[in-house]
Amino acid sequence: MFQVLLIGLLTLSPGDSLRMEMINGKPHVVHQVGEKETLYGLSKRYGTTVADILAVNPTADAGLEVGQILKIPYGGKPKAPDAVKTAQGIVHRVAAKETMFSIARHYNVSVDDIKAWNNLKDGNLSVGQEILIKSKSAEPVAEPKPQATPSAAKTHTVAPKETLFSIARTYGMTVAQLKEWNSLSTDEVKIGQVLTVAAPAPGAAPAVPVVVAPTPAPAPTGVQPAVTPPAETVKISESLSGASEQKETGMAALLQGTEGNRKYLAQHPTINPGTILKIRNLTTNQEVFVRVTGPPSAPDPAVMIFISRSAFDRLGATGPSFRAELTYYK
Repeated sequence: MFQVLLIGLLTLSPGDSLRMEMINGKPHVVHQVGEKETLYGLSKRYGTTVADILAVNPTADAGLEVGQILKIPYGGKPKAPDAVKTAQGIVHRVAAKETMFSIARHYNVSVDDIKAWNNLKDGNLSVGQEILIKSKSAEPVAEPKPQATPSAAKTHTVAPKETLFSIARTYGMTVAQLKEWNSLSTDEVKIGQVLTVAAPAPGAAPAVPVVVAPTPAPAPTGVQPAVTPPAETVKISESLSGASEQKETGMAALLQGTEGNRKYLAQHPTINPGTILKIRNLTTNQEVFVRVTGPPSAPDPAVMIFISRSAFDRLGATGPSFRAELTYYK
């Protein structure tokens, strides 16, 4: 069996696949890194994942060098590429557990763009479905090109085995910048934690992640206490199986009494407490995620949602209210 794997590997791979080795009873390819090769490309080539490669080669997280030797778990026949460049754009093949929201974030485009390019009426996708990404600048964020200045209003949700270093490298920035923009005092991050990966607008409050407890209880609808919490993680409701995207448009106003609170909070008359939603300022086009704590203590029929001072400033609001768009899943 081992010999069959080796013969198949040498047939499918160029000469930089040196040999096969058995590690803990599983076949691994001994691979010599060539020019312009990446962990993402190697994972696709050998039918494995970046996380599995790093588990065997932890030093590879600092970057690959030409001539470096890696031991890569061999998953059998290399997987078909999940994205192919064409004259029209990128054709992406939907993988298991992918959503339109995650694919849009992967290529740095909007959900509405994907729907328009593919004549889709809703956000439902099926495994193996091919969708077109027409944006000329659409590139998977797994292999970004370093940028001197990151684009505005972007966030990243920490995945298993990711580190501040790997996230910084993904978005072409430094660890120091990530820590500054997210008010982090250590290099530790948690799975599901949402990080700001773009420089805050001038004068905006620094991002402070919030957490959704496994069984959230409604928070008091009165004034929030001016207490700065420790860094927390967030689980966006979009990832729930079978979730459907909801959008609302209306006026957003400042939640009074939150000047000393650095959390991104909101009060909405109908959305369930604990829901994480995205709010976009239709004037500045800036976005931020907020957590709903309950209905407004002082409802105003002219106001769709009240948001805390930190979120208000983050969205670049200048007047007492502004026109906003909400996106959430239920």
